[in-house]
Amino acid sequence: MTIASVRIYFHAVTEARTRSLSSSHWGFAEWFSRRLRPIREQLRGPEAKGVDIMNLMLYEDPEHAWQPNQWHQRDNSFEFDFVCDLRPLEKSPAIENIQKLMHFYAEVSATAPWPQARAVAAALRQPLSDVDRITLLPYLQWPRGEMVSEAKARRVAANAA
Repeated sequence: MTIASVRIYFHAVTEARTRSLSSSHWGFAEWFSRRLRPIREQLRGPEAKGVDIMNLMLYEDPEHAWQPNQWHQRDNSFEFDFVCDLRPLEKSPAIENIQKLMHFYAEVSATAPWPQARAVAAALRQPLSDVDRITLLPYLQWPRGEMVSEAKARRVAANAA
């Protein structure tokens, strides 16, 4: 198979925080798929047989993390569980959180035992451009905002400069 989705899950100690973070950050996975297209061939291989998803699982309660600070294959996904305080994410805009989480996810992905997961690290390392920020913002809202095409985002970014 080919890794087709790169996701971040939030498991806070309160259901309200979990819902809040999930609804404001979940769209990242759908938006990020555009960064996987150019490296599609690197995301295939025998190591990824049956795997099409990469998950970064963020837990506040260490007892809920299955294998903290380790990569493992679980069903159709490569997964990394990390225990952290999710409260600071509530205080920052989702777009800022995503940029920080992408950087963290890139560092973690670079240590994965599978070449396909390590290939994703390069796509995660790319900072968000002005065009990326414009196209990503609608995905970080619930309900979803109006989608913005790459062409329109380029025009908006050029006019803002």
